Amino acid sequence: MQHKRALIVVDVQNDFLPGSTLGVVSGNAILPIVGNLIDHGEWDLVVMTQDWHPADHVSFAANHEVVSPLK
Repeated sequence: MQHKRALIVVDVQNDFLPGSTLGVVSGNAILPIVGNLIDHGEWDLVVMTQDWHPADHVSFAANHEVVSPLK
């Protein structure tokens, strides 16, 4: 039996890049790594996922009470 190889890239979005709405410091450092994996891997399948929430989802601050960080 021959095995197949798949690369699954989970939730890499522009929103997580520095300067965007949900920017993560150095979030763009992952991009060349993912690109290198895609370009130089011997994959039978590459799957890219994107997380999505409806507008009323609790993950949005507007949909729940704001809690102050601990001091």
